[in-house]
Formats: sequence, C-alpha cells, structure tokens
Amino acid sequence: MAVARTFKPRRRRMSATRSAAFERLLPLYGLDVEGPPITSEEIFGRLAPVAVEIGCGAGEAAVASAIDQPEVDLIAADVHTPGIARLMVDIESVGLSNLRVIHGDALEFLNRLPTRSIDEIRIWFPDPWPKPKQRQRRIVTRAIVTRLVPCLVEGGRLRMATDIVDYAEQMLDVCSSHPELAGGVVDRPSDRPITRFERKGIDAGRVITDLEFVRQT
Repeated sequence: MAVARTFKPRRRRMSATRSAAFERLLPLYGLDVEGPPITSEEIFGRLAPVAVEIGCGAGEAAVASAIDQPEVDLIAADVHTPGIARLMVDIESVGLSNLRVIHGDALEFLNRLPTRSIDEIRIWFPDPWPKPKQRQRRIVTRAIVTRLVPCLVEGGRLRMATDIVDYAEQMLDVCSSHPELAGGVVDRPSDRPITRFERKGIDAGRVITDLEFVRQT
C-alpha cells in the first residue's frame, strides 16, 4: 500500500550563500523528522497552544503569524530546501522563539508528537497539481486527513485556503466526510497572513476560498 505523504519529492538547488545559511541554522531551528517521542514543551520550553503549518514555502505566513501571535508555538514544515533556508534566516533576523521548522514530511514528524496535542493545523495554498493525472499528489486527500485528525486536540482546527475552485471542492468533500470533523467554508480569517500565492491568485482573478473544520471528539 502506498504511504500517504504531504509532498511530492523534487530536486532543489541553492546558491552557496543560502546553502551555508541552511547548514548553519538547521541545527538551531530545525526539528528532526525522525526520532524518539517529543512534546511541544520540550521543543519550545513552555506550555502553549501549538499550530503546525504544512507546506510553508519560504515561510512568509509562518513568520507573520509567529510575530502576531507570540502566545502560540508554531511548527512550519516544507521540503523546499531554499524556502526553509530563507525561513530560518528570517527566524534568526527577527529573533523568534515561538517558530521552529521541519525540513521534510510533516506527517513523519507528527508521529513523534503525542496524539491530541496539536491545536491547529494550517494548509495555506497548497500546490494544486491541476492536471488530472497529478491530483493524487495533492495534500488534502482522505488518506492524509485521516492521519492528521488524531493529532488534533478535541476542538482543534484544520484550516485551509486555496484559489483553485476544484481543490476547494475536494477539501470540502474530504473533510466533510470525516466522522470526527465538522465545518466548511468560512469568511477570510483576519489572522491569516496574505501570501504571495494568494496575491498571484487575486491578480489572476481567481476566487479565494477559506475552510475550517473542528475536531468534535
């Protein structure tokens, strides 16, 4: 059986400067995808609400959220090496103590955390993989949502945004069919930072759809 993943592996190249930053900062701000069980208190040194952003890209939304919500501890995950490098440079520059990164598959890392330990999972403008043959690569599928829900506390939220109509429909269908989730399309949340992907969608005349589902049990 194929393993559900939150990404499709791709080769990435970096400049020498960014590569050096990546190597220097990953031990400071990165979390190992594999390893023994770990708690958010061990990661951040405090007890606080925890959010996970899957597919953070270069981290602009993650950094903005960490600045605006210092009371929330945020873990941002992506496989895009240059983006993670840029994100860590920003963490260092701003001096953020409530933001850490995963360079790899978020699902594998979440296996290290206790069940029912995440207050919020965020998936902002994931790769739409628009061609019919590519759609099995999308993040929001039944297999992946089934793996994400046990990570949420009761009342925890799965929040998503996309500018692709059929992907919004897929998100709504997948999450509405999960027996432990309730929710649907919502107005644009005031606390969701605008990303460059959202700006591109708006500039192209596409409709932005936000969705929110809450774990009921």
